[in-house]
Amino acid sequence: MGQLWAVVLAAGEGKRMHSSLPKVLHPLCGRPMISYILGSAVELTDQIMVVVGHGASQVQDVLGDRWRYVLQEQQLGTGHALTQALKSLPSEGTLLVLCGDTPLLESEHLRQLLARRDHNAAVIATTILPDPDGYGRIVRGQNDLIEKIVEDRDATEEEKKIKEINTGTYCFNLKLLKHYLPLLTADNVQKEYYLTDIIALMGRDGHQTKTYLVDDYRVGLGINNRAQLSEAARMMRERINRSLMLSGVTMIDPGSVYIDYGQKVGSETIILPNCLIENGTVIGQECRIGPNVHLSNAVIKDGAVVQNSVITGSVIEEDKKVGPFCHLRSEQAD
Repeated sequence: MGQLWAVVLAAGEGKRMHSSLPKVLHPLCGRPMISYILGSAVELTDQIMVVVGHGASQVQDVLGDRWRYVLQEQQLGTGHALTQALKSLPSEGTLLVLCGDTPLLESEHLRQLLARRDHNAAVIATTILPDPDGYGRIVRGQNDLIEKIVEDRDATEEEKKIKEINTGTYCFNLKLLKHYLPLLTADNVQKEYYLTDIIALMGRDGHQTKTYLVDDYRVGLGINNRAQLSEAARMMRERINRSLMLSGVTMIDPGSVYIDYGQKVGSETIILPNCLIENGTVIGQECRIGPNVHLSNAVIKDGAVVQNSVITGSVIEEDKKVGPFCHLRSEQAD
């Protein structure tokens, strides 16, 4: 496959979020949603570019200088966005194309996608939707090979019946991508340069595209509105809580426990219902947290008990008991 690169598309405004904040910066369990897909990609390669556009300086300020950035001044479609990165990519190798609004895709999903690249021109992550309305459909031809991807607005009534959809996550042969990407046109309803059109262009010249089917359709889909953001947060919380429980933390009712990504909780600690544990919090071993506790930037040392209380920017020493009905905060938190 040659050298592996990744491009994360993060230039869109996200109008359906109804927010001045760029869509990819909306928080999901304590961190910007784009941070998750960047974290998954960096497990596979350190050659990562982020295509920014709407709110570009804001996105760069939040993400920092760890990443290379490419500016898409006008948002003219996914094909146009990838074109902005083309000159910075090598002539050969393998390219992952990822979306900044797909936080639930993990590194293992990307490995599965890459495993199917082999000698194929491209691999697309697809999934089966019960209601595929609004998504690009995977149109297959002879021998079940992909013939094209058709966007919903351009699909015929027959094509709209197809339930296999494009998730917007790809793996490309870079040499072929560099040849075919400049051939895209904006001859469609949206008058945009669809990256999806490259599949048909390559196929007509005999270059084969394979698919990687994501079993859980919720994992592969991008977040376009706040309802979908809430659903993604629920799934992410389940992952966070499960990981902590497997490491030795007891949760009496995991569904009522809200823990931000990356918080530390020691083994043998018990977390009771209705607890919110936010960024900057470290909980030691053999603690008892809850019920009805809100921790933010707090340090709870081994053996401490906290119940029915709010603790912000404070340290609870070993074996101490706090609550019920305490509010502790540092001067900086005032």
